Amino acid sequence: MKKASNKSLSSADFYDDVSEFYEKMIDFEKNLQLRVNAYKNIFERIGSVADLGCGIGLDSIALAMNGHDVTAFDISPKMIGETNKNAIKFNVEIKTQISSLESIPKVYMGHFQNVVCVGNTIAHLNASQLKKAFSKIHGLLKPNGRIFLHILNYEKIVKQNKRVNNIAVRNGMAIIRFYDFFREHINFNIMSFKLDNPKDFKLVTTKHFLHTKAFINRELKSAGFRSTAFFENFERKPFVRLDSKDMFITATK
Repeated sequence: MKKASNKSLSSADFYDDVSEFYEKMIDFEKNLQLRVNAYKNIFERIGSVADLGCGIGLDSIALAMNGHDVTAFDISPKMIGETNKNAIKFNVEIKTQISSLESIPKVYMGHFQNVVCVGNTIAHLNASQLKKAFSKIHGLLKPNGRIFLHILNYEKIVKQNKRVNNIAVRNGMAIIRFYDFFREHINFNIMSFKLDNPKDFKLVTTKHFLHTKAFINRELKSAGFRSTAFFENFERKPFVRLDSKDMFITATK
């Protein structure tokens, strides 16, 4: 394993580094069933869906299992590789492409009925990048197309000032997620090590930007979206600004 580094990695390098144990960290199969059930209600009409920041394919596979025509995008080549492996494992067909939100090819403009971007992907974009990303997502959608976004509720995280986010122990490995707090961003860290050899640990770091409900709502409308709504979970329970752990957003082109 690589030793600790204080360097903040790009999103691509960060997720390349964690791809080997990411499935253990997120409890893939438990969350897959949750998403299969949730997406049946969120997207009642079967159609074409873009999964932006697909990671190892959790949302893409859930959507494909529900009958959608899914194209998955991620900036990390290794994450795309894991998505392809998982698609084979769960016997679904998913088209994949290595691409950031900003660099999705023009051929996909106006191609999708729905776009999902779940797993805190938009937290990796600064304010300027997020504005451009919302404009790009708007362009990807067909008329009356819908988006379903997710980001952690950073107003609550900053208020709590709690450094440790999560500790998971699975299959002889410990995975610790924790924060470093700064004025305009948070450093998101993942430390991993085998329980029988904790001194041989791996520590990777990337930046998360502290986008609020007010900012996201304003920029979605500026990009041309309408009917924005905010929730705290997949079941679409109403979002509470300083209480909800997560922020889920729907909007229509």
